[in-house]
Amino acid sequence: MKSIVLAGALVGLLVGTAGGRPLFNKRALVTEIVYVTETVADAVVYVDIDGVPYTTSFQDIASSTSASVVSAIAENVVSTTDPAPAPPVSSSSSSSSSSSSSSSSSSSSSSSSSSWAAPAPPPLPSAMPSFDLATSVEVKSASSTLEVIPSSQAPPPAPTPEQPAPPPPASSEVPAQKDNYDGRLGMGVTYDPFAGSQGGSRCKSDQEVANDFDRMKEFNVVRIYGMGCNMIPLAVQNAKKLNQKLMAGVYLSNRANGEDLGQVIQAWKSAIDQYAEGNWNMVSLFSVENERVNDHDMTASDVVDAINRARGQLRGMGYSGPVGAVETVPATLDNPAICEASDVAMVNCHAFFDSNTVAEDAGRFVKSQVDRVQKACNKRVVVTESGWPHQGDSNGKAVPSPENQRSALSSIRSNFDHDMFLHHAFDSTWKSDWASSFNAERFWGIM
Repeated sequence: MKSIVLAGALVGLLVGTAGGRPLFNKRALVTEIVYVTETVADAVVYVDIDGVPYTTSFQDIASSTSASVVSAIAENVVSTTDPAPAPPVSSSSSSSSSSSSSSSSSSSSSSSSSSWAAPAPPPLPSAMPSFDLATSVEVKSASSTLEVIPSSQAPPPAPTPEQPAPPPPASSEVPAQKDNYDGRLGMGVTYDPFAGSQGGSRCKSDQEVANDFDRMKEFNVVRIYGMGCNMIPLAVQNAKKLNQKLMAGVYLSNRANGEDLGQVIQAWKSAIDQYAEGNWNMVSLFSVENERVNDHDMTASDVVDAINRARGQLRGMGYSGPVGAVETVPATLDNPAICEASDVAMVNCHAFFDSNTVAEDAGRFVKSQVDRVQKACNKRVVVTESGWPHQGDSNGKAVPSPENQRSALSSIRSNFDHDMFLHHAFDSTWKSDWASSFNAERFWGIM
């Protein structure tokens, strides 16, 4: 009986011990999450042409601090091997600011305190995108803060100095130069640098030329005819000072007194480089000759060849404006090859030489002739000379006088507000009359 009682006591002791001390002792599960805060001086965010950021680089890290946050997890929570989802990383380049990809902005990133149920972003690509970069957005802040959550995978390496440098902003591109002949010219005037009397001409001094340009400052464009009297550099200097444009010319001739085309073009290049910073925009037109076909000095073939040679040389030197030749209306209509070779049609047209036109109708007459040239050439027409003499002999209804000159100029201005050169700025007392000049060749000056 005692043995039975002793055995029962031993069994009870063993059961009590087993029940009071389990095999697996459960403990509270504690998960430690470490938040690392980095303060950086400069953050550069690169975006593509659509404004979407694709990489960020940092420079001059100022300091680094870390803080540990310990969260107690309830007992009975079973841990898994899946990493916890990471909170969204605040960025200085948001979708609302990405649309402005061609400008630089300064903003500090803000930390998000909302729930972070979204999954962690994918790692950055190992290679740069293949598309062209339009610009970069540089974010500069005294303290740009990024929250970093360590994960089970190692983070991608930060951009190294070997990464391509950010491209220049789109605004740094220099726009292509627009062809001058796409636009119209304002009212112009013709000019030469000679003074004196018949048989005793001389070159005007630099100061006289400067004074003349000052008197012509109301005109947008000044036409010169050649390189005589150092005219090209003087014209460039004075026109630039007064914000005027120039029509360049070459005095070509098959006779002994003609200029060399190449020398004139080189003189223009030198003057533009020296006095206009190499900018050809101040030259609106370039003519290789003036009425040489009309005067039976050159053939149409000669003129076409000169136009092509001049254009080739000028394009190589940076001039992209129109190149052509100046002729009278009849010579232009009779020689369509000149019109075809020219970038624009250039004609001298004087109502005074039509014996049936009075001064008050000068503008309407010139307009009718321009319409004929435009129809024949199918090109823009620039009237490179048009005026009325204030002294000389009458040509039928065309009578020279100061009053008639004023009437004719008023009529011309009322019919043309562009692509018109009034002839001539000052009287050309050095000139000589010819068979059909009606003793008026010296008296076309309008000032």
